[in-house]
Amino acid sequence: MDNTTRYASVNTKVRALEGRMLETQDYLNLLSKKSVPEIAAYLKQKTHYMDILSKADENQMHRLQLENLIKESHIDGLNKIAYYFNGVYKDFYMSLYMKYEIEDLKAVLRAIKIKKADELDYGSLVHIGIYSPIDKGTMLSSKNCRDFVNNLKGTVYYDYLQGFSNVMDDMDLFRIQMTLDLAYFDLFYRSMQKMNKSDRKIVEHVQGVNVDLLNLQWIYRGLKFYNLSPEELFNYTIGYGEALSREYIKELCYSKDIEEYQKKVLKGRYGFVFDHGRTKDILMERRILRYQHYKLITTLKKNLGMNISQVIAYELLLEDEVRDIVSIIESVRYGMAVDAAKKFLIREL
Repeated sequence: MDNTTRYASVNTKVRALEGRMLETQDYLNLLSKKSVPEIAAYLKQKTHYMDILSKADENQMHRLQLENLIKESHIDGLNKIAYYFNGVYKDFYMSLYMKYEIEDLKAVLRAIKIKKADELDYGSLVHIGIYSPIDKGTMLSSKNCRDFVNNLKGTVYYDYLQGFSNVMDDMDLFRIQMTLDLAYFDLFYRSMQKMNKSDRKIVEHVQGVNVDLLNLQWIYRGLKFYNLSPEELFNYTIGYGEALSREYIKELCYSKDIEEYQKKVLKGRYGFVFDHGRTKDILMERRILRYQHYKLITTLKKNLGMNISQVIAYELLLEDEVRDIVSIIESVRYGMAVDAAKKFLIREL
């Protein structure tokens, strides 16, 4: 199938769905609300989230309930596009779901670490089972890392994690998390190789920038919080970046301390990550996500046409919108000033 045939209908659908996404004024209106029920009421009455909230009582809405419904709407948005693909393109598109499933699996791992997996909100794990045949209840029954890994038998993840199948030490928890990320990129890139050259080039560029920034963030955290050896740091970096060579990544991993690492990064293409040395971890993550957001928009303007770009854009921009709504819910819940709350959003207001 040629790209004109493949994308004639799907791009029309994508444009229609993008036209329903939140505007800047919606963000400002949401930030002005004083409670979670007020946010829920606005989303239900004024935005495309009215579909998922139609049967909910916004006046009784609590934070987790609203966040879970927003996440369910995210899946529904992705499903509306999956319908248009088949064959290797359907396989590629479905691999996008894996990222969100892994996020939920990591939430289970974090709960295992604090010995509260059985108390994790079942409804919050909306992504588990959308890519792999994973049972939520079984995963929540995991008492330790060994249980977690063994409960993934029969899924694509087990081949990557089976080396942890006999461990009991929860120090391996973070290593399992990193291995899940590596599994995602490995499987994602395998599925991408089956697409035609023009589509593959677009995805490689968008994803390559993301990988560069994930590697920088990972090395920073590995140095600061885990005191890992340079060899282990390098082993857990992702090999599909665009601008940062493996030699440069290795050099960063061998930084003697976090200060030396930051100095090296500040001199490079992604120096903005550290904000001239005044980095706070959560704001660093937001700067990365914001850069990716606007870099994506710029990239897509250059690639308009019958190709994968609009589909990838929709998936990532919808993800950003969901992240921002969750951030707004948190900021309003804790009474954060609007100007302060804006700093934690991906979209710049």
